[in-house]
Amino acid sequence: MSKITSIDQLIECFDNAEPSEQVSVLKRIEIPLSEFHDYATWKKGDYTRNCIARREGFEFILLCWDNTAVTPIHGHDGQNCWVYQVDGEICEKRYVESDAGFEVTNEANLTPGRISYMHDRMGFHTIENISETRAMTLHVYANPIDRCLVYCDEKQEFEEKEMVYDTMPDHLLQNAG
Repeated sequence: MSKITSIDQLIECFDNAEPSEQVSVLKRIEIPLSEFHDYATWKKGDYTRNCIARREGFEFILLCWDNTAVTPIHGHDGQNCWVYQVDGEICEKRYVESDAGFEVTNEANLTPGRISYMHDRMGFHTIENISETRAMTLHVYANPIDRCLVYCDEKQEFEEKEMVYDTMPDHLLQNAG
């Protein structure tokens, strides 16, 4: 199989892929970092969710992480989630609920080109930028996620949260209205 060298080619390949082929599509990514810069936005001390593509069966979101950014513990509304490490280094921690709160079941550091997979049946997870600089990750959801469970430390419970994008391509904004 040929390498995928552009975001447009990645979207086209995903459009044509059967669900069983999606992970093999992601393993073919060799997209230059410069291609992602067109979608990147940054927020001091946090991360941004930048929609690259959204279809009925999937969405691609570029998360841009400031050097101190971390997600709360969260789920994925029953959807498949792959994280492709674009730039920098992140740490993903997976959890299950226990009588004592949460128990870490797995911890992995992702460097550029590595892929991680998450689904609610595996528990919950957090992602943290452990780079000394900014980082970028491409999140691929099959199907799109409009809401998910997010753990609220203050209330010591999960809350359902509406997912929003920090940016979205113009053609998707026009179709949304």
